[in-house]
Amino acid sequence: MHSIIKIAASIVLIAVLPIIVQAESDLPLHQKKPSEKVLIVWTGDHMQTVSVVAIATKKGIVVIDTSLSRSNDARIKRVIEKELGRSDFKYLINTHYHSDHTSGNQIYSDATIIGHKNLLEGMNQAFAGNGLSNLVDKYEARVKSFEEALTHVEPQSDQYKYGCERIAYLKMAVEDYKSGFIPAYPSVLFEKNLTIDMGDMTLQLYSFGGMHTDSDIVIFVPEEGLVAVGDMAPDRMLPSIRKELTSEFSVTLEHWGRIVESKWDIKHTHMAHSEMHHSVETFKEQYRYLHTLWHGLSEMHQQGLKIVDAKKKYTIEDDFPYFNDKMIETSSGNIHENNIEAIWERIANNKK
Repeated sequence: MHSIIKIAASIVLIAVLPIIVQAESDLPLHQKKPSEKVLIVWTGDHMQTVSVVAIATKKGIVVIDTSLSRSNDARIKRVIEKELGRSDFKYLINTHYHSDHTSGNQIYSDATIIGHKNLLEGMNQAFAGNGLSNLVDKYEARVKSFEEALTHVEPQSDQYKYGCERIAYLKMAVEDYKSGFIPAYPSVLFEKNLTIDMGDMTLQLYSFGGMHTDSDIVIFVPEEGLVAVGDMAPDRMLPSIRKELTSEFSVTLEHWGRIVESKWDIKHTHMAHSEMHHSVETFKEQYRYLHTLWHGLSEMHQQGLKIVDAKKKYTIEDDFPYFNDKMIETSSGNIHENNIEAIWERIANNKK
């Protein structure tokens, strides 16, 4: 049912640094078109930023996510208008509340902003009260950290170029926060799923919480074969369920299955961050992995077995070979074991 609720030898480097670090207008913009009606635009040659998606529909342009800086989004918006030959922005959809996906919302003030119902709380924490000053402090600290780091790096290295871009980008964001920043909140909110008729195509929005934030959504555009997955785990990693999140993971799996098993051909999966890849095959295999664990562990729990039995039964090597070459160990531990524990905990506590 659809629901709407609305960082010695360093002296030379220090001297060079101010010359090399780009101004906002010098940060390169890149674009690609997966299809005639879909345009993706992002910032930087070396750093990773949110890539904005624009979809040209019969009833107007739909934009998915903004970036950390409204000045950056103003540039991206001009590219969209030029490449699509129109400026009728109808909707802006935020895939979750994080500031690197929502700080440029006010650039699309004439569009209706849409998001999950938990988006409001997350954006309020980021932008209201002390939130905004905390963001400024955080990003100014990162600028100092990058500037210090650059004094120990070879100027022609990729690491140096990355740092220069990142400094320019963060400084731009800080200036935007300090002057004229107005958080633009969604006016249309939904809880589980929402379908929007755009005349020549439909936008299917699904809640996808449990792995990144409790406000995550995925956007499926069947007619374009496009799935915008926000900040899901990229190709190189095993997907991870976050134990502290309260989203009904069974709902996420239901929605995931609805997309994977639909009659429509999925041609493109788009992860929000540039330089992070997420293939159609990975999207499907991630679903099969988590779906198998969920239902298998549920059955084992009903049989009175223990979590140790589950960890012995399901292994990446034997049961999920697609992920054999993916990152499974992180500083936080083994992702696969974490997923088994997270699912088992939800089942044992009668959570969905």
